[in-house]
Formats: sequence, structure tokens, C-alpha cells
Amino acid sequence: MSEDTETRTFKDCMLMSFLEEPKPTEEEEPPTEQDKRKKMLALKDPVHSVSLQQFVYEKLKAQQELLGEQAFQALMETVDTEIVTQLQDFLQGF
Repeated sequence: MSEDTETRTFKDCMLMSFLEEPKPTEEEEPPTEQDKRKKMLALKDPVHSVSLQQFVYEKLKAQQELLGEQAFQALMETVDTEIVTQLQDFLQGF
């Protein structure tokens, strides 16, 4: 994750999409078939196709629904306050 210092939001820099096709410069050669196959394989990897923020949010939400509000809050109270603060900053906007 990289943090935008102006907006204080995080961007998942591991995400890739089909639409991201950088234009080769004059010094670079166009992508080979092997490069295209590597990219297609990488796009199947969850590291490159699932947002870390979305994943963490969904897992915490599922745990909250599974345990119930009170049990989840009790569980979160056992988490270090610095971790909770970092999670809140990380999930800001979700």
C-alpha cells in the first residue's frame, strides 16, 4: 500500500487490471507474447486482483456478523490500540 500524503488515503499498488497497458516508449520494445502470458497469469493471482482494503474490510465485517456486535467489540478491545488506530486509518473511506 502507498499513502497519498495530501488526501491521507491508501492506494493498493499491487492491483493490476486488463485496462492497464502501458505504452512502450521509443527505447522499449512492445510486449512479447511471453510478456502477455505472464501478465494474464499474474491477473489470476489474488494479490493482483483483490484490493487489500476491501479484503480486510470484508473479513472484519464477516467476523462482526458471525460474533455479533457485543462480542466483536469485546474482541476488538483486546487488540492493541495502535493496531486499531492503523486499521481505522487504513479502512478510512470504506
